[in-house]
Amino acid sequence: MAQLEEIEILIDEKGKVTFQVRGIPGKACLDTTKQLEEALGNEVIKREYTDEYYSDKPVENRSRLRLKTKREL
Repeated sequence: MAQLEEIEILIDEKGKVTFQVRGIPGKACLDTTKQLEEALGNEVIKREYTDEYYSDKPVENRSRLRLKTKREL
């Protein structure tokens, strides 16, 4: 079964944008969010890595992008 690739984008009431990437192992997660970061001005304030970042296991993936605003949380 394919593993789900997911990027959750949270936008708070002040306009701060946070990405949470799941299911994309290794440094591929950075490649995946690069265009989003560029579109938002490349102003990365803080980057936190999950255990998946340190894994280079190749996986078969399917993708989903989810956008949430603070009101939905």
